[in-house]
Amino acid sequence: MKYLFFILTFTALVAIGQNYEPKTIDFESIEFAAPLKIPLILAGNFGEMRGNHFHTGLDIKTKGVSGQKVIAIQDGYISRVRVSPWGYGNAIYIDHPSGITSLYAHLSNYPPAIDSFIYAQQALTESYVLDEIVLQDSFFVKKGQIIAYSGNSGSSFAPHLHFEIRETATEHALNPLLFKTMRTKIKDTTPPKVSGIKLYAITEKGFMIPGKSKYYTCRLVGKKWVINENKPIDINHLITENSMLGIGFHTTDKLDAAGNVCGVHHTVLSHNGTKKHEQQIDYINFDHNRFLNSHQDYYEFKQNKKNIHKNFTTVINPLTIYPQNDGKIKWEECAGTYEFDVYDAHGNAHTISFTLGSAVKKPSANPFDKTGAYFFPDVVNTHITEDFQVLIEPGCFYEPLQKIVSTDSNSKYLSPIYQFSEYTIPVQSKYDVRIQVPEQYKDLPSYKFGIGLISDRGYLSFLGGNYVDGWVEARARNFGQFVLVLDTVAPKITPLDFNEGKTITKYNTLELEIHDNLAGVMEYKAYLNDKWVLMKYNRKKRRYIIPLNARSRPILLTGKNTVRITAKDGKGNSEEKSYTLIY
Repeated sequence: MKYLFFILTFTALVAIGQNYEPKTIDFESIEFAAPLKIPLILAGNFGEMRGNHFHTGLDIKTKGVSGQKVIAIQDGYISRVRVSPWGYGNAIYIDHPSGITSLYAHLSNYPPAIDSFIYAQQALTESYVLDEIVLQDSFFVKKGQIIAYSGNSGSSFAPHLHFEIRETATEHALNPLLFKTMRTKIKDTTPPKVSGIKLYAITEKGFMIPGKSKYYTCRLVGKKWVINENKPIDINHLITENSMLGIGFHTTDKLDAAGNVCGVHHTVLSHNGTKKHEQQIDYINFDHNRFLNSHQDYYEFKQNKKNIHKNFTTVINPLTIYPQNDGKIKWEECAGTYEFDVYDAHGNAHTISFTLGSAVKKPSANPFDKTGAYFFPDVVNTHITEDFQVLIEPGCFYEPLQKIVSTDSNSKYLSPIYQFSEYTIPVQSKYDVRIQVPEQYKDLPSYKFGIGLISDRGYLSFLGGNYVDGWVEARARNFGQFVLVLDTVAPKITPLDFNEGKTITKYNTLELEIHDNLAGVMEYKAYLNDKWVLMKYNRKKRRYIIPLNARSRPILLTGKNTVRITAKDGKGNSEEKSYTLIY
């Protein structure tokens, strides 16, 4: 079979090992202005653990409103602008001669010159979404110049400024608070906090053994934080064959003037006076950022909202944040006193200590030793049946997967429901899924087939897919239930505040909805009297908006006007609607 041949000739590449690589940037001498002209109070800091990623900048509060003046922190030129209903939303990147790039995101709008450039690029592509690289001589800016206004665009949940500093040469995100000039602008005398520890039985490769972990809460007794009433912790219930001890710490930080929970910068774990593990989040390589799901205890984060930093790593964790990585401890050597020091970027520190008892009991069986019971992250994994196939490359997921696979023929879709693992399991990178098209459907238009994924809440998301030799092939970034679907239905265009013959003389916008049943709206355009006009997608309101402003009003004629809307989904199904409006 063609697919099996691909499997047999596949070369496994696993991200093995971690090397701490400190930056040579002079954080003490590089100076720059604050990005806002109001007091800098943080809602989020660099390295904070978020969903599937470390936070790569500072979230600066804007007094709960949009429209604060955003300024260039140094002389430089605008190297990139982005407009999107997702992610950073409206964003500007500025390259500076000092070797850094500053990024300002979730913006509301821009000064006229920048706004005109962005609109010109949108008009060229007839698209609201824009990710444009600007030429070096296009927009020079001076330190302190207003470059934008703060907002709430993209995947933002409240008005604020997301501010990043990147190393221009590598595009690595740098911790802005490492720069002395930035630390002086943000007051912080509050030390981090350790809320608890978690002990794990782990394999030599750093994988957590199911059912072999326990969390211990830190309590304040008098003026001292203690664990397990300051008594030695019995670890014998954790001892497992072919395993070692790993330790994780539930630790967070807060800054002065705000109650937001933030991330920590630097931690050190010592055992009987010897340093065992150290982590220091000075910068983040975007290629590796999603490996947060390996660094943290993912399940504690998702289920219990606990920010647990594992002080040990797996063989597929390439994060360069570990100056020392010796946190896997043999059971016969684990007794004694442990000390955990945690620091924020301002140097505020907190220390907690505890004692572990000796390992004396016989180890229990290791479930990973059962032949064929698990898929492992550091090897190629396949699941092959006559009508459903999966190929997973090494490094695609983080912890061993119990082999949960099944087929349910009682399905309302074009195929049975194929279960592969569980939807709630985190996945690092996309993998291959194939479903064979049943014989009775092979006369249907093959380019309209796709693969759907049913979430843990029963919602169907469309993965897309290509038809190849009787199979539909797609790439997935979730596990769960897969089905074969066919999308022949075009998006539906529904005006909200106008209809045929509507008088719009006093209107400032035209608003509508565009819904698609399966593949999703991939392209949308608006034309006024056959001339393209900007149509924005407001993700929060779930509506499309045509501004009637200085750019579009000159196109309007006295009397009858035609507005034409087009929409296309991910399988090429398209819809067009035209309306006559009176002006």
